[in-house]
Amino acid sequence: MASKKSFTEIVSEEMRQALEDASDENGFLDFSSFVKTALYHPQLGYYQKSKQRVGRDRDSDFYTSSSFRNTFTQVLIEASSKLLEACSLKTSETTWIEIGSEPEAALLCGIESPFKETKAFELNQKLELQGQLVVFSNELFDAQPFRSVIFSEGAWQERGFQISEGHFKPCRRPLANSDLENHQPRLPKIAPEGYAVDLPTGSAELLDAIAKQDWTGIFIAFDYGKTWQTLAYDTPQGTARAYVNHQQVPIDPALAGEQDITHHLCWEWLEAVLLENGFENIKLQSQEAFIVKLASDFVRKTIERAAPSLSRTKSQLRELIHPSLMGQKFQALTGARL
Repeated sequence: MASKKSFTEIVSEEMRQALEDASDENGFLDFSSFVKTALYHPQLGYYQKSKQRVGRDRDSDFYTSSSFRNTFTQVLIEASSKLLEACSLKTSETTWIEIGSEPEAALLCGIESPFKETKAFELNQKLELQGQLVVFSNELFDAQPFRSVIFSEGAWQERGFQISEGHFKPCRRPLANSDLENHQPRLPKIAPEGYAVDLPTGSAELLDAIAKQDWTGIFIAFDYGKTWQTLAYDTPQGTARAYVNHQQVPIDPALAGEQDITHHLCWEWLEAVLLENGFENIKLQSQEAFIVKLASDFVRKTIERAAPSLSRTKSQLRELIHPSLMGQKFQALTGARL
């Protein structure tokens, strides 16, 4: 997963020290610790830096549904209201909360909405959830730490990096030497040499922390993921990757803190967390289906109106729902707790 750069070309002495501090007593740095440091270190992490990450211009690294704010907010308002209504909950008595928003870019904050109030928590900000809520996130869970395993020499081993005298190199260790041994029964009993699986452990941990708090209402998460069957049996290179300037690039310790790192979720794991925490009516559907079904009034009005001022809205809506664009690339997971 490394680029052609040397693993000794760490982006800064400060980041190299932070990665060394995150390794274990044997100098082994697992992927979860690496990603957590590279993305969320308080001063050096990619998501902690004051820089433009999201957008369609050259200075950003990726764009998401939230990049179409004017259109996406109208979709979310209508869809959230319908989900609340289906549970006999009043929108006017509900607080709408976005988790993982970019600084000063929360979707509903600062605009007129039918909710009691709107709030936002930025990435890595302490969550305090209580009362009747709609809890929403967009591409939050794919940005969480994960673990990685590889089938080598007839056995599953954990992938990571070995740190020695300030130098980093890819390495692996037996699962018995880590806390991943409990995942082994889920993995294929035998696989080709070098077959890799990225385990989305951090996303399940984050959702559990969200769901365990004392709140009721609706959960909505837009993200991209796969079934466990696909992750374990149909993605031989794993799903982890990095992005810089809208280009997919290898994950490289030499660029720690400078590149976005992401991976696919396991939807069954997240559904299980919701069930364990008392959520019902759990549903996973494509972004296209979510918008067409739950924001049907907005979709119909946008399509029917031909005014030039709506051409941009139509274009953005098409991007959000078209199967070859974002419509099938992203999925929406919803659930309700009363």
